[in-house]
Amino acid sequence: MKRSVLISLFIFANSLLSHAQDTLTCGFETLFTIKAGMSKGDVMELVNNKFGTSLNLVNTEVEKLPPYKGSGGDSIINEILSYKPQFSQCFHGVNTLVHLQFADNKLYKAYIGTEYQKTAYQDMIANYNFLRKVIKANWPYEKGIKLSNGNSLGFGYDYTKTKSTTNNKTEKVSLQYVNEEMNQPHSIYRLEVLWANLKNTRMEGSNY
Repeated sequence: MKRSVLISLFIFANSLLSHAQDTLTCGFETLFTIKAGMSKGDVMELVNNKFGTSLNLVNTEVEKLPPYKGSGGDSIINEILSYKPQFSQCFHGVNTLVHLQFADNKLYKAYIGTEYQKTAYQDMIANYNFLRKVIKANWPYEKGIKLSNGNSLGFGYDYTKTKSTTNNKTEKVSLQYVNEEMNQPHSIYRLEVLWANLKNTRMEGSNY
């Protein structure tokens, strides 16, 4: 059973604010584990029992994806649940959002993003470096990545538990920050963490 780094991050992102940042309270192993491919009902039960009304559902999206290789020829129902936490222990920006993504009601992706104004660059980098240390405690191998899309530029890392990943495309953990609209002084930095695991879904062996 593999541990869901992003779901655990999500758990700690809503834990008590009284914990100091430098105590690594975003550690991933002290609460509970959610398996890739876990049913939507089981995930929602755990989330509701843990957080109740402290996590607000703000949007739901449902779409049909074309058949994947090995999916039996049927379309896959992709559903994204978007939440806004009332407070966040691990992400210190504003407009923090949590996305949980399901394929045929099975969990396969989670995302957390938070925003910083350009004038808060040092605060953003401090949050970024803190999350980097936390993730490396469980995913020791990191590979630098550079993101470029139009007028946006970002940097970050992909993480794995083993040094060799040639034959392992099922699971992904990434940390990154994006400088959106670089030439605009009032635009933002977006700090993001992504977890994806296609194991136990009909998309296993496909792209994320």
